[in-house]
Amino acid sequence: MSTFFSTWGLIVCSAILDSYAAFIVKTKFNELGKIDYHSLSGLLNYFSNFFKSPLLLSGVVAFVAAPGLWFLALNKVDLSLGYPILVVFHLFFVFIFGVFLLGESLDPNKIIGTVLIFISLFFFYKGK
Repeated sequence: MSTFFSTWGLIVCSAILDSYAAFIVKTKFNELGKIDYHSLSGLLNYFSNFFKSPLLLSGVVAFVAAPGLWFLALNKVDLSLGYPILVVFHLFFVFIFGVFLLGESLDPNKIIGTVLIFISLFFFYKGK
């Protein structure tokens, strides 16, 4: 197995899977609307509909697989370097899913923030 895949590739794949799982859950929440916390039957009905989604199963699988890949990557990379990389890529993928697939707003602050996150990772990595 190449060094890239056994370290950075596993970290990026972990971030993609975790972001995908969050995207699936948010998509289902958007589909079902707001949760009714006023009654137990309303709450149970909401989550009954929520868990009936076949697509949600893929999100659950991704949510379970993501930490597994992360744990494998930890075998080859320092925690102090690997975790910031995981967080940066997770934020990036959530940003991409949110803006381009969920239609969330794209404003200059989000763009500047994303660029600054990657710049900080560059400086962090360069120091290692």
